Amino acid sequence: MLVVFLLVFCLGETESAADSYVAALYEHRVILNPNPRVPVSRREALIHMQKNLDIYEEQAAKAAQQGVQILVFPEDGIHGFNFTRSSISGYMETIPDPQEESWNPCTEPDKHNNTEVLQRLSCMARRNNLYLVANMPDLQPCPLKTAPSTCPPDGHWQFNTNVAFNSDGLLVARYHKQNLYYEESFDTPPKLELITFDTPFAGKFGLIISWYQSKFQKYIPLGKISPSNMIYYY
Repeated sequence: MLVVFLLVFCLGETESAADSYVAALYEHRVILNPNPRVPVSRREALIHMQKNLDIYEEQAAKAAQQGVQILVFPEDGIHGFNFTRSSISGYMETIPDPQEESWNPCTEPDKHNNTEVLQRLSCMARRNNLYLVANMPDLQPCPLKTAPSTCPPDGHWQFNTNVAFNSDGLLVARYHKQNLYYEESFDTPPKLELITFDTPFAGKFGLIISWYQSKFQKYIPLGKISPSNMIYYY
């Protein structure tokens, strides 16, 4: 179900933004892997994820027809849940840090290998001329720049991750979930991330995954962001 909102807010320090914008949240009935605890190949994982991404494509087109400027998809909506640390491996992509490099997966698909999901999300945003936020697994090699002295026993990090794209398909934000809730396939980031991105229609947005996390993180300042501009995953 696609829910479209007209949000009106006080501008504060975002004078360049309009005084209202149109946002949509999609409540997705996820097509699940029936055996999530059994490892699959990358090809098998992609076949599975493309089924959910096909639905995302349809909803993004509907959202664009209704004038939506930012579209938010749910946590675990592309890959599902109940994986083990090893069984999720085929589903993961290594997501570059937008604070370190500028990358448009749709127009530069060969810049990074094994990024089919990022490419499709980027093209989805670009094709429909809207900002898009989605959730996916991220694999990061050790050491992390933010924590060079730590590393999981198997030599890499696995994060529950939000990604945001602008209306041209540029990757503008990457956020790793801090407070995991029975998620054995993922690591807790060694350093709390405060991630925001700017839009021309509503100023600055911040990313947080789940109500459970927001309960712990509500006291953390993400800059002067209107309450209507916080994106929570439930």
